[in-house]
Amino acid sequence: MIQKRTLFIIFLILALCACCLPAGATLPSYSFRGSVIGVSESDNTVTILATHTWGCVYDGRENPCSWIPMTPTMLTGTVPDPVVFDHLGKGSSVMAGSIGTQGERWISIGVLTPLYSSEPLHATDLFGELGLLRAPLVAGYSLDVETQPDCGDCSGAVCTAQATNVTISRNGAEVWSGTLLPGDEAAYTDPADGSGLSVLFVSGQASANLCPDTPPGMSGIQPTSVFVVHATGSGPGPTPTRTPISPGVLSVISVPSGATILLDGDDKGQTPGTISGIEPGMHRLVLAKDGYAPYERNVTITAGRPTVVTATLAPVFGSLRIQSSPSGASVFLDGEPAGTTPLVARDLEPGEHAVSLSKMGYVTVNRTATVVAGQEKFLFVTLPKKGDGSEKIGAFISALEREGFIVQEGKFELFDVLAMYDAQIIPSCYGNNPSTPYLTYKLPGYPGLAQGGRVSDAPIRPDNKGLWLDYFMEPDEAIVFVGTTPPEVKYFSYRSYIGTRWFDELGDYARIFASLGDTVNNYRIRTGSIPGQVSSGPYQKPVMIITTGDRGTNELVRKAALRAGYSTNMMNDDIIPSGLIRMGLANTSDTIAFIHRLAFFANETLGMEYMNSTPGRVFRITPNITHTQQPYGVPHLLVRGTGDAHELDFLDDQETLREAIIARHGDGMVVSGNKTDIWVLEGFDSLQRETDALGDNRDALYLRNGDYLLGDDDFLIVYGVNHQATGKVLYTNIAVYGTEALNGVVAVTDADIAGSANSYLPGNPDADLFYVWKFARHCNGETGCTEVPCCCGGLGIPETVPVRIAFRTYIEDETGIGPVCNEILYDQAIYFSPA
Repeated sequence: MIQKRTLFIIFLILALCACCLPAGATLPSYSFRGSVIGVSESDNTVTILATHTWGCVYDGRENPCSWIPMTPTMLTGTVPDPVVFDHLGKGSSVMAGSIGTQGERWISIGVLTPLYSSEPLHATDLFGELGLLRAPLVAGYSLDVETQPDCGDCSGAVCTAQATNVTISRNGAEVWSGTLLPGDEAAYTDPADGSGLSVLFVSGQASANLCPDTPPGMSGIQPTSVFVVHATGSGPGPTPTRTPISPGVLSVISVPSGATILLDGDDKGQTPGTISGIEPGMHRLVLAKDGYAPYERNVTITAGRPTVVTATLAPVFGSLRIQSSPSGASVFLDGEPAGTTPLVARDLEPGEHAVSLSKMGYVTVNRTATVVAGQEKFLFVTLPKKGDGSEKIGAFISALEREGFIVQEGKFELFDVLAMYDAQIIPSCYGNNPSTPYLTYKLPGYPGLAQGGRVSDAPIRPDNKGLWLDYFMEPDEAIVFVGTTPPEVKYFSYRSYIGTRWFDELGDYARIFASLGDTVNNYRIRTGSIPGQVSSGPYQKPVMIITTGDRGTNELVRKAALRAGYSTNMMNDDIIPSGLIRMGLANTSDTIAFIHRLAFFANETLGMEYMNSTPGRVFRITPNITHTQQPYGVPHLLVRGTGDAHELDFLDDQETLREAIIARHGDGMVVSGNKTDIWVLEGFDSLQRETDALGDNRDALYLRNGDYLLGDDDFLIVYGVNHQATGKVLYTNIAVYGTEALNGVVAVTDADIAGSANSYLPGNPDADLFYVWKFARHCNGETGCTEVPCCCGGLGIPETVPVRIAFRTYIEDETGIGPVCNEILYDQAIYFSPA
């Protein structure tokens, strides 16, 4: 009874571990012992009656692992190598190992001595991966193998093995060691009693963690190899004696391979390589490869015994790949001409390098690039055309200073929500949209103020020390962005927010993250033009965004911009209603933040250029002289809704769709679900309630459904009308969140889900307007399904944390903002769990 309970606990632990494993994670392994009851060479399978499993019970013993009796179970699996069939038959006593499942594919099989022999639990033959074969070899032999990766042939955490180091021992004494390449075989015979052992290295894999460029902590499916081992001998015998063999042999492996081998100054080829005929004694070994420091050491060659050296070469130089849009820009690297883009600068010393790119008709751009030894870093720069306003920046700053302002420059960069959450900079991901990126202002603090805000990404971006993602701000200050709008996208917007608020009852601040009005989006933005540019819409056009709570400051900024040569056509106001929030520099003041949203570039290459370049410059403008403040009131809000609620005509069809989904997927499952409701409040509503608006946007309507624990065999199916297909909105997004961190991990859009309900509604002329989509831990190649990871910090949701589905609908064409809730047919979700 105790043994059965222990075995049950072992399998339960393995099962629970497997549930939380994403694709590519280490899989559970199993080792069984029993007898062969079936052999099929045509199917390449062996069936065993397993009577024992290998397990570990930590009860204070020195060696807690042993064979544990189990209920006899018949297990069938394919063999690791056909040679297995030459060494076993029905009735043979064997041990076998598998990974991921019990049986199905034996990655290793060992033939054991018969029960009536003098060594009842010793192995004579081993096939496949040796790590799961637990019984010792006959005659006191043991074998250690260590595969070496080909770092140029890797997939995830696993590489092809280019060689393996092998050590044969008997009764604890090493008797042979050497290096085998795939297909090589080695054998040892003890002259004292004629016993021996042979090992053939068929093929194998090795861990990518042995390669120098592998990111720290990479995990994945464990590597496996195929060996064929045969041991002979009737007993342990005496301790073997070696017969000296002269001369000696040296095997050399390097990571990476391809290094020149110099032995005592003589060229002996490249790694991996084996050198024979070496006189016993001390020799000088040097490995040389371009871009890597020489590897030097003395090696002692022993007569009759192979010597193995494995070396990891240390890179000494790095390279920098530089591209630009447009190409053909002249590149100066650390002040010296380096050529024109695109180019690769090689043999660079590790560290920071100054890069300058220039081209006729474009603004010169200066960057700092960090080179890492042994790596090729990538730098992409978009050169702004002269005429987009960038060449007027100097004149604009001078004009602002003449108007009595102090001008400080900040940065306009990616807002990496997940990275900041994983670094514990922010306590939540605030319902981030996993489909779309965010850019934000990172600004210096008020002049002379040490604590300029409450949130900075400097812990993960040291170059941003002193810059804040939210900032204390006086009512008469301004923030001015001068740059270009993105290349064509389905949607973009700019908007300021209240970031955090101090609560006396808490003695601390908390996030509000509420919008302060309508956005400046691609439906209503004012842009300038670039001479000679031909492009439709408000894309890749000069733009200025003025964020302030003071009408007088706005007028002075506009006056300075006009004096510098900017057109009023490109100026946009992002008003802060200072009466609604607590502006100021005290620790109890509210902070301000700014978000630039983008969704779905028409040209992904141009989109990446925009994201990786500097699409504009941002300045904090602080009055240096006192003037009468003219605070803005609360801005007029655009009205949601058109009165068109035709989606609700599909309510009966949506219920029919629900029944069809349950009929197809509900067999053997418990079916349940919650009703969808509104998730995120509008900014002004949240401000009055003093609750977190999660960075709301009036250009969208946010719905939610949940919360559900998503185990290994559970799944969720979301369904409803595709609001983009009905013509109601510009685009739809469906995302999965963890309820603890509100981290969006996966999402699908209207383009992904289009037509996915057709098979559920045969004969329905409106089937194309509906969708069905599945979210599960494992999709196993199923179409219309997205896997929800359970690892990796903010990138996953553990099985112990409930998941939530969020539905976003963006922009109604007639209004230019998000739809109103009572004109939308709510998306729904069904939760399936095993009965």
